[in-house]
Amino acid sequence: MYGWCPRRHGCHTHLVASVAGYETAYRLLLTGDVVTGEEACRLRLASQLEPDGASAVDAAMELAARMAAQGPLALRATVRSLRQKQDEGLALALRREADAQSQHYGSPDFAEGLAAVAEKRKPNFTMYESYTDAPLPPTTRSKL
Repeated sequence: MYGWCPRRHGCHTHLVASVAGYETAYRLLLTGDVVTGEEACRLRLASQLEPDGASAVDAAMELAARMAAQGPLALRATVRSLRQKQDEGLALALRREADAQSQHYGSPDFAEGLAAVAEKRKPNFTMYESYTDAPLPPTTRSKL
């Protein structure tokens, strides 16, 4: 069974409290307790439990594939809005979400998504951003 130790990673004073509550954050962060997979799911620190590492990788890859199949504009806007909610509060997140929706309603990917649903087919989204096309800094390139 795999466990999770909150002090081995970063940003937990904010994240653990926002997900599992302050009482749990205090207990985990001040004691360094390692929690089991079952406890992590119960505390909402994990969303799914797998029996072993290979199954966890398979489940994560399947989830990533499902996410990657979504409209790239909507996916990026949703991630930004979720992060903004965590970082800046609900009011700003709602404003960002409304702004993103109004921008995306006129996009080719929005029209493609609607057409795909109406035609009961898989969408063919085109508005992806590529981070691999950007040139790597010299220090990074030399390590590859």
